[in-house]
Amino acid sequence: MKIMQVIPYFCFGGAEIMCENLTYALNNAGQEVFVVSLYNERTPIARRMEEAGIRIVYLDKKLGLDLSMVPKLTKLMKQERPDVVHTHLDVIKYAAAAAKLAGVKKCVHTVHSLADREAEGRIQKIINDTYFRKNWSVPVALTPEVQASVSDFYVLPLGNVPVIYNGIDLSRCIPKTSYETGNTVTILHVGRFDIPKNHAGLLEAFRLLRETHPECRLRLVGDGDLRSDMEALAQEKGIADAVEFCGMQSNVYPYLHDADIFTLPSIYEGNPMTIIEAMGTGLPIVASRVGGIPDMISDGESGLLVEPEPEVVCDALARMVEDKALRQKLGQAAKMQSQTFSADQMARDYISCYSK
Repeated sequence: MKIMQVIPYFCFGGAEIMCENLTYALNNAGQEVFVVSLYNERTPIARRMEEAGIRIVYLDKKLGLDLSMVPKLTKLMKQERPDVVHTHLDVIKYAAAAAKLAGVKKCVHTVHSLADREAEGRIQKIINDTYFRKNWSVPVALTPEVQASVSDFYVLPLGNVPVIYNGIDLSRCIPKTSYETGNTVTILHVGRFDIPKNHAGLLEAFRLLRETHPECRLRLVGDGDLRSDMEALAQEKGIADAVEFCGMQSNVYPYLHDADIFTLPSIYEGNPMTIIEAMGTGLPIVASRVGGIPDMISDGESGLLVEPEPEVVCDALARMVEDKALRQKLGQAAKMQSQTFSADQMARDYISCYSK
């Protein structure tokens, strides 16, 4: 089967990492896969994929609405003759129409967040709704909650929205072998600096935590528009000496292995890849009870789920810092639960979806 994956570009985000992992896994499963990036930017993820032998076609998209993408994609699809076009994020508005014009019979779209969040406005909702109702594209949800949101938002039968969990190559994780903390407790967050990730709330939670646990350190891996604002906020709160801004990293697994606790106090999420990476490492996790996270972590069994409020996050982190047995119990349970979210399983599920 020949599969064309289409994505805006490979910035540092969950959808982009998922697309990368799925591409490798499909390739390993014997499928012919190539990727289309609408923008020309060669990011670290794109370079990594190309070094791994993945072909990426760049279409030189202009900023904003660029209707030239439809004829460009149509021409490419007629040349390549893919069996399946798989879209991510807002490229569906171009790629599903192009697939129809090019005569591609199978088009799949992964909904990476709650349906109303991903649609980003009335026009995108109308476009998506048209494609889904006309069966030009099949929406795939990352979790049951996302599935319900797609069904409600677009008034579709629940059975028309399959659920396929994100997955990673679990062999890349470096499993924890000890839950001792020593003189310093390292708390790790991985994610782009954007409003949904709630960095401001995390910094306030960390400030509160430091009042009773001065041995704690916070490492923030990622980049984004709000990074400089968060650096200034850490200075303002008097915690800059205990917060490390690590930037975007092409390999996060050593950072995960070296951490004592992982936290993701997001305002909303889909099926975050960073949670799976932390689970595969065996890290104890404090995360928001939002989006698809409760479908991934069992509260009190494989992690602690909280409301994304600074005081609540602080209390959960403090429990983790103070209790080695809790860290070990939750971390080891998370590692066992991570098997549900392997890239190989994700690829098998998508191949089944493509074949229907």
